[in-house]
Amino acid sequence: MQIYTFKSFLRVIILIILFPNYLLPQWQWKNPLPQGNILFGSYYINENTGYVCGDGGTIMKSTNGGVNWVIQESGTKESIRSLFFTGENTGYACGLNKTLLKTYNAGTSWEPLFANASANLFSVRFVNQTTGFICGDNGEIFRTTNSGAGWILKPSNTSRTLTSAAVRDSVVLVAGLGGTLARSADYGETFNLINTGNSGYLFDVMFKNSSTAFIAGASGVILRSTNSGLSWSPAYTGTGRWFYSISFGDENTGFASGDYGNIFRTTNGGSNWTGFASSTSEFQYSVRAFSVNNVISVGNKGTIIKSENSGLNWTDYSSGFRNTNFSIDFSGVLNGWVCGGQGTVGLTTNGGDSWLRVQAGASGDYLYKIDFVNSSTGFCSGEDGVLLKSTDGGNVWSGLSSGTGAGLYSLFFLNENTGWVCGDSGKLLKTTNSGLNFIPFNQDTNDFLTDIFFINQNTGWYSCGEGKIFKTTDGGDSWYVPHLNSFGSGTGAVYFVNENNGISFTFSNKILVTTNGGTDWTEFGIPANKYINNVSASDQNNLWVTGDFGFIYRSSDGGQSWFQDVNNNFNDRLLGIFCEDNNKVWIAGGNGSILRYDNTMSNVSTDYSVRRNISFTLNQNYPNPFNPSTKINYEIYKPGFVTLKIYDVLGKEVASLVNENLSPGNYTVNFNGSNLSSGVYFYRMESGNFKDIKRMVLIK
Repeated sequence: MQIYTFKSFLRVIILIILFPNYLLPQWQWKNPLPQGNILFGSYYINENTGYVCGDGGTIMKSTNGGVNWVIQESGTKESIRSLFFTGENTGYACGLNKTLLKTYNAGTSWEPLFANASANLFSVRFVNQTTGFICGDNGEIFRTTNSGAGWILKPSNTSRTLTSAAVRDSVVLVAGLGGTLARSADYGETFNLINTGNSGYLFDVMFKNSSTAFIAGASGVILRSTNSGLSWSPAYTGTGRWFYSISFGDENTGFASGDYGNIFRTTNGGSNWTGFASSTSEFQYSVRAFSVNNVISVGNKGTIIKSENSGLNWTDYSSGFRNTNFSIDFSGVLNGWVCGGQGTVGLTTNGGDSWLRVQAGASGDYLYKIDFVNSSTGFCSGEDGVLLKSTDGGNVWSGLSSGTGAGLYSLFFLNENTGWVCGDSGKLLKTTNSGLNFIPFNQDTNDFLTDIFFINQNTGWYSCGEGKIFKTTDGGDSWYVPHLNSFGSGTGAVYFVNENNGISFTFSNKILVTTNGGTDWTEFGIPANKYINNVSASDQNNLWVTGDFGFIYRSSDGGQSWFQDVNNNFNDRLLGIFCEDNNKVWIAGGNGSILRYDNTMSNVSTDYSVRRNISFTLNQNYPNPFNPSTKINYEIYKPGFVTLKIYDVLGKEVASLVNENLSPGNYTVNFNGSNLSSGVYFYRMESGNFKDIKRMVLIK
């Protein structure tokens, strides 16, 4: 009883400390809404309250039938594939790379659980409050009989990937690839393989009642059993569509969701199925029918669609455009723009709260860089020599003659008249008459020029595929390489905050920082298996790096130390970045992503002068989960005595990492858990009256 009480108290402490930041998150989705990651799974407690999950550690909750959604704090960036709740407050989630989570507070926060899985987990189901199952790669089925505290591997008699589980009374069905179906009639104690008569991909299995079950699969397959899964027969669908999920509203009416937004319906108990066009063309991975009429489905690119007339018509409760965004720019605090694939330009006039898509170029155009010199006049460059100009804030665009068919990857305008454009085959162009014509500058190279940036009329830089960063100090009349560094690969985006301090990167994923105008560049590495797409800075201390799979890397001391920002659910390619100031940063990327970092909305700010009551920021450890070592980054804003200690789930102190007076600055400490057992641990920092605690999981 004492242990349970302490654990409950510890959870309350976590919520008290972490929940204010959750209410006012620093990172926010601004397009698409409510977010843009793929949604793979869903679970609904009733018609009003439900949860969905997906890539980037996404878990969202709705309390009004799916009309509005709130992103939950899952504590992971791994893809979450399945959810199940055993009550209003207690729920479970599982996903890729052994991810297994539990919530005690209706999804407000999630704690890691441990099962000795070998790889990915795809489905979680419970038969009651204590007994549940998870399944995944390599034929693994785990059972818990103590509400997830421990999980036992049960022989499945297969090594196939198992994608879905269903439980009814004592019968457990687990379906997977290769037409696999494992069945248990003794609450999962033993499993036998059942011949489904199918050798394809099976994605979802469900019970309609105690005897009738269905399986949805690839190539138009829907299988039905009327004897609790002992034997199966195919239903007629008349299609080759792939079905990923199946649900029934009553004994006769059911729905199956599939590829390209297709939803199929049966009205005769599953014998025959008829297709309906929904409001989206995106794949739908999870469908739930609350009744004959009320149906909701979620899927690719964060789509959320709902029907209230039995699938005849659908309403999309996700919004926004989903073209890839390559670049983002702002002029002032209200006017902003993105550009990207399919000739897309997106614009906002209200500080990014809402975005409007404009067809600026042809539908096949890739627009790589956008630059506005004021709220009215802007330019855009793209593939095949495309150059565009707008004089009305981005609503209407006209083509400019670049004189080349080469890809134009970047541009920079000093004012309405003078601008530079660079791109493939060594193309470097200049205009002094607002784009009426462009003058080519021969650079004696056929390699591509990646990016160009000017700090004033005279001083500028461009990066290129040769692995060099060129500089001009005479307004572009001549260019030279000021550095002796040999980078070994091409160089990407280049950005300067003044004539001395700048940042760039190499295509071998090294961060480059200079403090003398590019004469010398210092290289910094990034975590393994991460990739850089762009860099920027708000001042000489606050540096930003973005990359694939939601990678955000930051420094607040001019590059001397770095930490990965994982307090978000971003998972796509992050391509464009714009720093409004130290507290506001915008990022654009794949699937229409437009993301805002707003530190003024929380109790944490990167500006020391506004940190009146805050002593430090404690960041999430990386990697997490870890084995056996991890790094904990924190930033001190006020001089004082600081402690950082590690605790196990019983509240016992297992390590003391910091116990000393510290000056303001950015710090990183290593924690080695080689002498500890696998499980959940908490690290707690205290300085003055300010405290923070975060959780981490050690997996050996």
